[in-house]
Amino acid sequence: FGLLGPNGAGKTTVIRSLVGLVRINKGEIRLLGESVPSGLPRTLPRVGAIVEGPAFFPRFTVRRNLQILARLSGKGHAPVDQVLERVGLTERANSNAKDLSLGMRQRLAIACTLIKDPQVLLFDEPANGLDPSGIVQVRELIRQLGAEGKTVLVSSHILSEIRQVADSVAIMSKGRCMSYGTVQ
Repeated sequence: FGLLGPNGAGKTTVIRSLVGLVRINKGEIRLLGESVPSGLPRTLPRVGAIVEGPAFFPRFTVRRNLQILARLSGKGHAPVDQVLERVGLTERANSNAKDLSLGMRQRLAIACTLIKDPQVLLFDEPANGLDPSGIVQVRELIRQLGAEGKTVLVSSHILSEIRQVADSVAIMSKGRCMSYGTVQ
């Protein structure tokens, strides 16, 4: 599902609301059948999200960051190497997070969402900071995740980006949904 709109349209606010980082003042949000925010303790373990600038332990390696997150998520011995391979970070697994480029940090953020094998993924501008080959890899990964049966919400202000990864789209402007339907 694509969330499309110009900068400032409210895309990030929608994602922040879905994971309980922002309280809505009217209406209702349901995630995985549960009301937000009361149902978040039951739903968040099944959700992976990148919202704005993700934080890491800067002096820890990429691998160690993922291992810690896996343990905190209750996944213990999650398939860290498989996730690293999936996001193209195998060669940087022993690099400190602080030494990664913006694009590599974005890949690490995606890896962090995948470590707990969630049902729902919320990606706020996932191609941000990536080089052209990285953008293609992220697009392919998003399509693969959808094909595996995961629900993936991707926000972007770039129409062509949404066209390449989404089946359905909502177009936002000034905090409102202006239109929604299939990408066609």
